[in-house]
This record gives sequence, C-alpha cells and structure tokens, in this order.
Amino acid sequence: MSRTIMVTGATGLVGANVCALATRAGDDVVALVRNGSDTTRLEALGVRIVRGDVADSDEVSAAAAGVDAIVHCAAVLGGTYGSTDPAVHDAINLGGMTNVLDAAAANDAKLVAISTTAFFAASETDAWTEHSPYSPHNPAESQYTRTKRAAQQELDRRAEGGQHVQSVFPGAIYGPSPVPERAVEIAGQNAMILRAIRGELPRYPAIAVGWVLGEQVARRALLAIDRGVPGGRYLAMGDSHDSYSFPAFLSLGCELAGVEYRVAATPRPSEDPTVVEEFGPFAYMSEAIRPVPAFDDSETRRLLDDPAVPVAVGLPRTVEWFKQTGEI
Repeated sequence: MSRTIMVTGATGLVGANVCALATRAGDDVVALVRNGSDTTRLEALGVRIVRGDVADSDEVSAAAAGVDAIVHCAAVLGGTYGSTDPAVHDAINLGGMTNVLDAAAANDAKLVAISTTAFFAASETDAWTEHSPYSPHNPAESQYTRTKRAAQQELDRRAEGGQHVQSVFPGAIYGPSPVPERAVEIAGQNAMILRAIRGELPRYPAIAVGWVLGEQVARRALLAIDRGVPGGRYLAMGDSHDSYSFPAFLSLGCELAGVEYRVAATPRPSEDPTVVEEFGPFAYMSEAIRPVPAFDDSETRRLLDDPAVPVAVGLPRTVEWFKQTGEI
C-alpha cells in the first residue's frame, strides 16, 4: 500500500537516498527543501518539493500535513570541516528536531530520526549497542555533539511519553547519492575521500569509526517505518568486522583509486595539542581506546533483517561512482 513520507534534509547524502529508495518502492515522497536549493534531481525521482526551513515550525507543519511518516535527516554537520556556529546548530539540530517531533505528533505520523553516535559514551571494554549510554556534556565537545545529544534527549522524552518515534544511529557516512553535488560537500566523508585521492589531506587524527553507506542508513530508516517499534533504536555503522581509522580508510580509498598518496595519522592531542587547533574538538576522539569489534548491531540486523555492507564492497563502489560523476 502506498504511503506518504516526508523527508527533511532531502538533498543531503542520506536524505536523497531515502527519497530514491522510497519512490522506487512506490511511496509518495514529500521533501522539505530550503529556498535556493537545486531540486532538479529529486523532482526527476518523482519527489514533491515543498520549500521551507526545518528551523521554522510553521513551514515544517505545513509540509507535514497529511503524511504517514517522516524521516528526519536534516542536520548541520560536525567534524573537522563542519560549522562551529552554536546558533546555527541550536536552530537546526535542536530546533529542527523539536519542530519535526511536533509536526509528527500533530499528524499522528511515525517519525524516524537520523541521529549520531558522536555522543555515545566511550568504553575500552564494551562495544556500542542500540542501548549504549550517552556521554555527559563536555565543554570541549563540538557544537554538533552538544546539539545532537540534546535533540536525541528530546526525542527520547517524546518516546517515553508514547509518541511513535524511532532513531537510527549511523557511523561515518559515505557513498553514492542521487544528488551528487551535495554528497561531496566539504563537511562530509565523501569530500574527505576525494581530498585524500587528490593529495590534499596529508594527515588526520586516527579515530576509528564504523563506515556506512548512505544508502544503508536510508534503507534502515525506511525499514524502521515498516518493521520497527515505538521507541526503537537501530545502529547503522557498516560491518562490525571492519576496523578502519580515518587515515586507514582514506588511504584505502587512494589505493582503490590507483594513486600512491596516503594519509598519515596525527599524534594524539595529549601528545601534541596543536592537533586540536588544526582539526577541532573532533580530534579528541583519537584518545579513545575502543574494543574490537567496537559495536554490536546484531539486534538491529535481527529486527530490520538488513545485512551490513562491508567497506570492501562500499568503498570500491564509491570510488567507481566518483569516476562516473567526474570527481576523479
């Protein structure tokens, strides 16, 4: 049966993949897109465009009228190359979440929000799961981590109050997108892969993360609508058997692209404080000692019946896509 799904952040890497998968499945898709954004590729997929800003509650409410479900992907990105303006993060990451939660409640619509593992508490012995605790606020943390945690806590409160909301917690997202122009913006992982291949990224902090295709994050979000439960929490972090730090992953991308350039690991901030000046608060994550495997998504895979895509499959596919789109 066809349903109507609203997508925020629809021109971004995950949002565009949500739109592609949903329209392919026969769903009606409504995309909330900011004024000035090019929607040509989304319209070619059959997506209905509603102009508006996720930070504006009235515009979100108007876009959500009559929808059956919402997949909330809009966010200001963090990491080394993301925005550092606290007001922007508050308005979009926190305010946007509140607006979408309100709109979903008003329409009795299911909501699946794309969250992050950036605020998961680090442990030397315990692998992350769908139920891992959150780290406490740290004054040195990024604006992204601060506001995404606060947004997740608001969603958790709504879930406890009985609203049908669910969360997908992704790792480092990369890979092909139906909107390639937005998928290679400077704050994302695709842009970092390209910088490495082009010889523009000499070094990076040795932060080990789960690497996941944007399409897999999108698929798990849509599967949560169909198979998930109120308050459901799902990981989307790639294959738990993969253990790649940023330098290792980016260097593998160089190898697959046929270039000799490699990305070196920086010292840890405790060894060289200038690393934080160069790469921002994100660099502190290189101090963490994590178990191997670092996460266990067996509950997610069981509930959603969605096998993980390993880096050995996803990264070659991404490098080939870069070639097809003329990026390399």
